[in-house]
Amino acid sequence: MLDALNRRAALGLGAAALAAAAATPAAAVGAMKHYILIDLKPGVDQLVLDRWYMTFHAPQVRRAFKAWQRNYVSFRSYLPPDEAKKAYPLLYGRMTEIQFDSLADFQETRPNNLYGGLQSFTPPPGGWKAPPFESTTASIPVNPQHVYVNGDTPPKENPYLRWIIFFRYPKGAPLEQGDAWYRDVYAPQAAKLPGVRRYASYETLAKAAEYPRVAEFWFDDYAAWKAAFLTAPKLPAPPWGGSGLFVEAISMFIGENPDIDFVNDRRSIP
Repeated sequence: MLDALNRRAALGLGAAALAAAAATPAAAVGAMKHYILIDLKPGVDQLVLDRWYMTFHAPQVRRAFKAWQRNYVSFRSYLPPDEAKKAYPLLYGRMTEIQFDSLADFQETRPNNLYGGLQSFTPPPGGWKAPPFESTTASIPVNPQHVYVNGDTPPKENPYLRWIIFFRYPKGAPLEQGDAWYRDVYAPQAAKLPGVRRYASYETLAKAAEYPRVAEFWFDDYAAWKAAFLTAPKLPAPPWGGSGLFVEAISMFIGENPDIDFVNDRRSIP
């Protein structure tokens, strides 16, 4: 039952995140956050998601869990060009970020909550069984465990491009082997790609997560990303081979600032 709700419930607080967090000692991490990638299904306009999300879902989530949430923001994604989608697994929709002071705070949100679970919230168009989106959550520390590039990102006229990647290693590649390749081979080379402003990676709070690793790149804009990942020489392949990112992944382009801040109940300048 819990697995069946993973994608549907992830938009609120994340049933998958809850299951992962419940199995993790509360002392294992300080401040934590959920990154929630919300992928619109083909043919669905973003306005369909936004009207339901802003009018019903987010206010109801805040009503139920505001005592614990330290922030609750959402980023409208860039529309990925076809050339980028052909090369990499890019989604289109929103990325939501919800932070808590600690894993213990997050774990405390669900037991005995009088506002109920997902079925007590207003369903999206199509209902919970057939929503116009799919969502996937990664529960991670607020600060990444591994930082490969941490350059300056001074204010500028147009938003920076952040590339958020949820990934896992292919079947047959143990997590330890995959991490060794990523840390010692892939990341040092990716950090040298032209135009990378920032680059870091996270380990999720439980290895049982659907995607146990998260990476984040910052670029000045799409042109800079393209020069690094579509034009630059290919990065070295891992022992299991493959192409592109060499891992099983989903990803999204967003800006550096959210366009919605639900905690302060106001629109932000993206």
